[in-house]
Amino acid sequence: MSNSKYIPVLRVTQLDTNELDQSILLTLKQSLNQDIFKYIQHNFFQKYNTEIFAVIKCILWHFTFNKRSQTIGQSLLSWSYLEKKKINVIKKIIHCLIFCFDEFFIEKFPILIRKFLDNLGRKRQNQESENEALLNRKVEKIVNFFSTLFRSVSFLHYLQFLFDGRYLRLWERILGLQPSYMQEQYLKSYSHEISEREELWQTYFSLFKLIDSLINFNKMYSKVSKFRAKNSTLHDEFSIKICALCDNSPSMAHQSADYDNLDSCKHVFCYLCIKKALMDNQNKFECPVKLKSID
Repeated sequence: MSNSKYIPVLRVTQLDTNELDQSILLTLKQSLNQDIFKYIQHNFFQKYNTEIFAVIKCILWHFTFNKRSQTIGQSLLSWSYLEKKKINVIKKIIHCLIFCFDEFFIEKFPILIRKFLDNLGRKRQNQESENEALLNRKVEKIVNFFSTLFRSVSFLHYLQFLFDGRYLRLWERILGLQPSYMQEQYLKSYSHEISEREELWQTYFSLFKLIDSLINFNKMYSKVSKFRAKNSTLHDEFSIKICALCDNSPSMAHQSADYDNLDSCKHVFCYLCIKKALMDNQNKFECPVKLKSID
């Protein structure tokens, strides 16, 4: 890579690489939590979560960046840092501290500062509890100030990355690790035939769903049944005991409200069949056999 020329890495490729690295770490962390640490003491992993994960990241860093000067996401997307063979030991150590102990520093460093200043104040003079509380508030303000400063600088650096697309992370710019493709990138031809076909079928399916929601099939079935009823005016006792909508033995049989009237429909219906028919026809439904109104 030292003799190759600089080939800029696309912004989206660098973002995808960062996402891949974070996803791998998250998957590894979840797997350890679910498969190993659930058999240990209940609060062990929660108590030493940061320390354990820092050790795991050190092991992962040793077999990736320390040996190949490349992360897993970079190797998957075929890019690395320019002149990676010339990355010295100091840069690797700084990279290890930033990559492996970032969460540890963020979580533990403010606590260590409070303990150090608190012990230092007690050695110099016996302070009252109010002075200790005041000291803790001052330390908290200092930590919040540096945290806000770091986030502001990181935000400005990210805007610079969006502008020039050279360094995604702040420590890459500080260490001078310039992203570059390992080989020349060629234009990739992409056929839109498959995507167009998929989009066409998706359009057909959406159109079919729209038509299906607009058509009242129960109403169409009842109209067709009216023509069938004209040809058969006589109905035996067995046909009256069958659901006039599904032609099966009725489940939770229901009848018309004016069943006792002589001119009313004597058919029985399944509860679901007659309920759906009344809902689809706005509570105005006629028996498809007797052509009588059903309430």
